[in-house]
Amino acid sequence: MSRFLPWRARGLSPLFRLILAWGLLEGVRSGFYAGYLPVYGPSLGIDALVFGLAFTFEQLGDSFGKGIGGFVVQKVGLGAATMLGSAVGLVALLLLPHLHTPLLLWGLSLLWGLGLAAIPPGLMTYSSRIALRGREGRALTLTSALTAPWVGIGWLGIGTLTRYDPRAALWLMAAGQALAFLMGLSLLKSSRQNGSTRRELYPWTRLLLFIPAAFGQTFAPSMVSLLLLPFAQQVGYSPLWLLAFLATGGAVAVGLFGFTGRFADRKSPREPLILGLILLGGVMMGISKAPPPGEALLLAALAGLGFACFIPSWNSLLVRLLPQNNRAAAWGTIMMVESLGYALGPAAGGGLKNLFGYPGPMIAGGLLFFLLGGFYIIALWRPFWHSSGSSS
Repeated sequence: MSRFLPWRARGLSPLFRLILAWGLLEGVRSGFYAGYLPVYGPSLGIDALVFGLAFTFEQLGDSFGKGIGGFVVQKVGLGAATMLGSAVGLVALLLLPHLHTPLLLWGLSLLWGLGLAAIPPGLMTYSSRIALRGREGRALTLTSALTAPWVGIGWLGIGTLTRYDPRAALWLMAAGQALAFLMGLSLLKSSRQNGSTRRELYPWTRLLLFIPAAFGQTFAPSMVSLLLLPFAQQVGYSPLWLLAFLATGGAVAVGLFGFTGRFADRKSPREPLILGLILLGGVMMGISKAPPPGEALLLAALAGLGFACFIPSWNSLLVRLLPQNNRAAAWGTIMMVESLGYALGPAAGGGLKNLFGYPGPMIAGGLLFFLLGGFYIIALWRPFWHSSGSSS
């Protein structure tokens, strides 16, 4: 088994249950904000501005909650954290039909985000702790790869089902939350974090250098995340084409994760990280021109290559940077900054779309990816990297 998986056999069962639970929670969240509300929201009196702000509030709760969430999950365990996040989301979904003012939707969205905040830093810490030596970056990448498809499944699946039966879509999301709650219940004793609270010397100034990049690399794609479905409808892409784009990009990324992750773990995360950002910037520029389906399929493949280069390299970089003690708490800080990018991106994207049309946020996101590539060329310049005590 160790030849194929980056983790030790002991601890695999809890990890896979955690991955399933987080995948369900991510799928429901994505389906609700990117699929259900854009399609059915107007029938409930929820316009684009209201549901855009609802997603922003949810992400803000998630973002600021991660700062303390990583510390909390070390104390209470991932089982309890998963149960809490599932329960809050379930309550929000069940109350939705009874909402009469945007304030209630925004308030529930904020609580939903806060409820989920502790799970990701705990999950990634648990994954890195049971990883085989020298495979930590690949372990984190595979963890992300196993949960990431749920975002697309929720967005496309719930969005499509909502067009035919909004009530069925709502109850399907509620069932997903309930199943995630049961997964958390099964993990109450097996996924407790063992982070130490001992103080340790740690080069925080070096970690702070990467905080602007952590923000930008999530802010750029989130500017277009809520606009992709209406943009695809305007261009004339069918649901089958959308599925083909997602499948192509995902297949390329997953197929290359092993190779790119091995390079980042054994040699250096610098080169694939920079290449991935440049590729993603080019893809966003290309999408802004509304290419025909064949060209869009090629762009999807290039996006998969970009993510295959970027994600394992970023994970490998974090493993080198984050301390061994209190890793979940430190991870929560990085994830808080990343989540702020996710939270603020849709509002910025909506504003750019109103000013310049759909190409506006896509071009801005592409330029930001290019800037981040330039940032890492400087920040991970070899003399600096060696002087900071890293092996590249």
